[in-house]
Amino acid sequence: MMDTADLNYAWAWALCEGLVASGVQRVVVSPGSRSTPLALAASRHPELTTRVILDERAAAFFALGAAKADRSPTALVATSGTAVSEWLPAVAEADLSRVPLILLSADRPPELRQCGANQTIDQSDLFGTKVRACIELPVPDAALFPVACRYATQAVAAARWPLPGAAHLNVPLREPLTPSASVVLPDLVRPMVSRPCLVADPTHLACIAAAIDGRPGLIICGPACGDPLPSEAIVRLGAALRVPILADPLSNLRSGAHGKGNIIAHYDACLRQPAFRRAAAPAWVLRFGAPPVSKELAVFLSGLGSSRQILVDPGGRWPDPLHLTTDLVQADPEDVATALNDAVTGAPDDGYLAAWQTREAIVREILVDTAPEEAQIIETLREQLPAGSRLFCGNSLPIRQLDWFLARRDAPLRILCNRGASGIDGNVATLLGMGSTGEGVLVGLLGDLTLIHDIGALAEAGDCPGVVIVLENGGGAIFDHLPQHRLDEHMELFRTPRPVDLEAAAKAFGLGYCNASPAQFAMQFQGALVQAANSRRLQILRVVLDGDASLERHRALWAALAR
Repeated sequence: MMDTADLNYAWAWALCEGLVASGVQRVVVSPGSRSTPLALAASRHPELTTRVILDERAAAFFALGAAKADRSPTALVATSGTAVSEWLPAVAEADLSRVPLILLSADRPPELRQCGANQTIDQSDLFGTKVRACIELPVPDAALFPVACRYATQAVAAARWPLPGAAHLNVPLREPLTPSASVVLPDLVRPMVSRPCLVADPTHLACIAAAIDGRPGLIICGPACGDPLPSEAIVRLGAALRVPILADPLSNLRSGAHGKGNIIAHYDACLRQPAFRRAAAPAWVLRFGAPPVSKELAVFLSGLGSSRQILVDPGGRWPDPLHLTTDLVQADPEDVATALNDAVTGAPDDGYLAAWQTREAIVREILVDTAPEEAQIIETLREQLPAGSRLFCGNSLPIRQLDWFLARRDAPLRILCNRGASGIDGNVATLLGMGSTGEGVLVGLLGDLTLIHDIGALAEAGDCPGVVIVLENGGGAIFDHLPQHRLDEHMELFRTPRPVDLEAAAKAFGLGYCNASPAQFAMQFQGALVQAANSRRLQILRVVLDGDASLERHRALWAALAR
């Protein structure tokens, strides 16, 4: 008969066996006492790679970034108490952006709950509706090792399909927690789980094909949510229908080897001219991905009235805050695009696509003369980032500027952003998690407050070669573009500038650092990339912007586009 410490460890090993059986390869561990068996089992398992991150919030966002980058589930381990609640922001983001996370929280056994025991909170159902499954495990029992293994597999299956997200395993453990050197591990049969492919109803697709064929319409590709959007299939469909494809930067259709003749990158700018907005009203809209970043596009869509609006979403979650969807297609996006491509006749273009292309050409000329300095920085990234680079963009103003100013390019570029909940929390940790997996140059584009908000995550950046571009514009400049800028309390309540010595912070964490004005950015950026490659450590590139001048340039640009 096993003693309690060895039983705990063997129980944790059975959980790890279930994780591995389901395709989990990474575990991010935060140190703690109650989680000792889980941490040891993950660290010692030959098919798992562990990463230790001190702060649980940073650990959760790191795991989120890794899972986003390679679309495979990442597990988290933490001790009992408030440590588990630190996962909540990342779990909320995983829920909305459909990223599979497996949460393994150590807990006190039942006899130590509801009695004032130290470091104990109610961890059951802690994350509510934000997780796909919440399984309260029994205390370890040698007769139930196969059950523990299956519970782990069940959690991964729930986190991956039909709607990816986080799944929570709460693991009560009795003391003692440190196993002996002679513990006997259970010999388990690993369960296997397959995921079905959702296929659309042919009758419904035939009805949609008949409605869109030969009529002016739009294909809109929003942020990829979960799996990447099928760029080749969508581009073929756009070519067959001879319609514009409005591609959000997070759709990742603005770059790559696929054809881009139908892709409109500067649609937000195009729609700022009232006359064009009226003329560009389509008969139908076909949407892939999450709601796009652009507010101008949202206003345009909300004014279309009786246009048929088709949303393709394999998870069936209705990502449609405008409540305009007339057809929800719950199926694999590639299958839908391919089936529609086969069904349409390819009627001649009546000039609708050409009108969008002509308007975008005019917009590009206006941008050359009027664009703010941030547009030049984004253009430098478009031109200089090597093929296969990975760009993580912060929320608030940077992602909007990326949407406004990023043009098409042929070399592949993968862009990610925590756009599910759209918070500025955890962005540095997400970037580092993204950098921990895969190949390609890693670059972050963050606002100064976003970096400060997650500055503690820089403690984990020592082995992550890449460049974080910090746009320092004197606080939350996004509020300069919102109605709050008219309030007397605008500066102290909303813009909230925080002068922080980023050079000292970089030095404290052992990172590289350099300054650049917008005019020097192209040269300094190349130097920072070289430094990151040679030193194998993160470089911080601070770009100082005049927030007031930037606001005036933006306003001048919008006025020129409206004319």
